[in-house]
Amino acid sequence: MSANRYEQKEKPILKFISYLQIIGIILVVLGHSFHECPDSNYGKDLLVYRMMYSFRMPLFMFVSGFLMVLTNILRGKRSWRSFASIKFKRLIIPFITLSAVTFIPRSLLSTYADEPLELSLQTFLKSFVYPDYIVIPYFWFLQSSFTLLITVFLILSFSSKIRIKDILTYPLLIILFVLLHYFPIIGIQFFSLYKTCELGIFFILGCCYARCYRAIDSHIPWSKTSFLFICSAVWAILFFLTEYTIYSPVCSLTGICMCISIAKAIESNRLNFLDHMLGTNYIIFLLSWYFNIASQQLLHHFVDWPWWIFSILSLITGIYVPWIFYKYMEKKPKSRITKGSTIFLGQSFKHHQ
Repeated sequence: MSANRYEQKEKPILKFISYLQIIGIILVVLGHSFHECPDSNYGKDLLVYRMMYSFRMPLFMFVSGFLMVLTNILRGKRSWRSFASIKFKRLIIPFITLSAVTFIPRSLLSTYADEPLELSLQTFLKSFVYPDYIVIPYFWFLQSSFTLLITVFLILSFSSKIRIKDILTYPLLIILFVLLHYFPIIGIQFFSLYKTCELGIFFILGCCYARCYRAIDSHIPWSKTSFLFICSAVWAILFFLTEYTIYSPVCSLTGICMCISIAKAIESNRLNFLDHMLGTNYIIFLLSWYFNIASQQLLHHFVDWPWWIFSILSLITGIYVPWIFYKYMEKKPKSRITKGSTIFLGQSFKHHQ
C-alpha cells in the first residue's frame, strides 16, 4: 500500500487521532523499557514512568471510545452482533492465540522472569480470565477494551432505538462509569473488570468528544503553543497534587488534553515525523512485549551492560521490529507469512478502525 493510498484511507478517521494512537503506543513501549533501572521496582517507581502512567492508558481508552462512535455510530449502521463479532476477531482472537503460544515458553523461562508462571493446565486456563495470570501482562487492555466496546455500543444502539436523545444518554453513561470507578462491582478481578470500571469514564468521554468534536474544536485553540503550555503545566501540577488520590482522574484528563494539543499541533503544522508509523500502533502493541523481554529480562543475564543500554534496545526493538513486520505485510499482502498471520490472528493485522 502506497503512502498516498494510506492517506486516502486515513482522512475519514482524522489524522490527529492517528497521531494520538502513535503517541500512546510510544509511551507504552517506553514505559516497559525501564525494567532494568536499579532500585526502581522494575522502573515503576521512576518519576517519568509515574507521570506517563497518569494518562497513558486513559488516553488509549479515550481514543477507543472516540473511534467507536465516529466509525460505527455516526458513519455506519452496523448491528450489535456484527460489531461484537468484528471486535472479538480483532481483540480477543489475538489475546487468545498469543497467550496460548507464549504460555509454555514463558513458563519454561520462569527462572529468568520476575513473575514466574507455573506450567499447569489450571494456570493456563486462568490466564484467559484472571489478570494476575495473564501471560502477557498488559493484554488486560484487550479484555477491557472488548468489554467496553460491546457494552457501550449495545447501550447506545438500544437508546437510539427507543429514541432516547444523546443529550441524556451520554451524561447518564458518564455518571454510571464515575460510580463504577469509585464503587466497583462484585467479581471485579474477572476478565479485568477492575480496569474496565476504572478507565471506562475516559472511554465515555472519548465517545462524547466524537459526538461533538467540531463544536468543541471551534472553541478550543488546541494547536496553539500557549494552550499546549497551559495544558502541560496544569497536568504537571495536578500530577504532584493528586497522585494516588481520588482526584487522579482529573489529572489523567488534563494529560489527555495535553496529548490532543500535541497531536493537533503536529497536524496543523504539517509535521510528518510520525507519519511513517501511521497504522502500526496495534501490531506494536501486540508484539512489543516479546522484544521488551528479550532486550531486558533475557539479555541482561548474558551481558553486563549499563541498564540504560537495555532500555534503549527495548524501546527501539519494541517499536521497530513490529513496524518492519507490518511494512512487509503491506508490501506483500499475498505472501504466505501475511496470509498465515491474518488467519492466525484474525483481523488484528488488517488496516481498519
